[in-house]
Amino acid sequence: MNKSIKLSALVVAMMLSSGAFAAKSGYATDGALDNVARNAYGECWKDGYFNKEANGLVECGDKEAPKPVAVAPVAPAPAVVSQIKSFTLSAAGLFAFDKTVITSGNAALDGVVAELKGDKYLKSVAIVGHTDYMGAEAYNQKLSERRANAVKDYLVAGGIPAEKITASGAGESQAKMTEQCSKIKARTQRIACLEPDRRFEVTVETAKEVKM
Repeated sequence: MNKSIKLSALVVAMMLSSGAFAAKSGYATDGALDNVARNAYGECWKDGYFNKEANGLVECGDKEAPKPVAVAPVAPAPAVVSQIKSFTLSAAGLFAFDKTVITSGNAALDGVVAELKGDKYLKSVAIVGHTDYMGAEAYNQKLSERRANAVKDYLVAGGIPAEKITASGAGESQAKMTEQCSKIKARTQRIACLEPDRRFEVTVETAKEVKM
């Protein structure tokens, strides 16, 4: 037992004389590989200046290993997918019969403006005006164009960029109620019957976010 203690003391003395303590403050090292020297029991050799708080090493059991930092998973960004939306506006709620001036305080168009302004992915708005068969074909074509442009102007005045809106007229070419209503002799009743033909087809190109 005394021989082991003397041998250990001799090893420490040799390490001290070779300056092996300089590499890792507070510990003796093997000098060549700069590893912390250990005694026969596997314990790290410490010098007289060792300070556990300042010099302690994890591998010597003098310091706690850092705990892994939990990283919160990052949710994937939603994909943006193109979308086409179409809806129909009745001219009856926008114009007086055979007129091209939009009635003031129009709730239907105000609702369209609000929806389009709230669409951050809005790409384009296409407005196509339609009329019934009553009147000359050329007249109806011009009427549908003027009305479509009046709707466009209303949307632009509400804050929708003009460059995103197109307006055109189809006249009476896509009238659907002609055969059904043309048999009605009373003009007022015939006009009322043809109301579905006096309309606007609005197509909106936009996009929506889809979670992946």
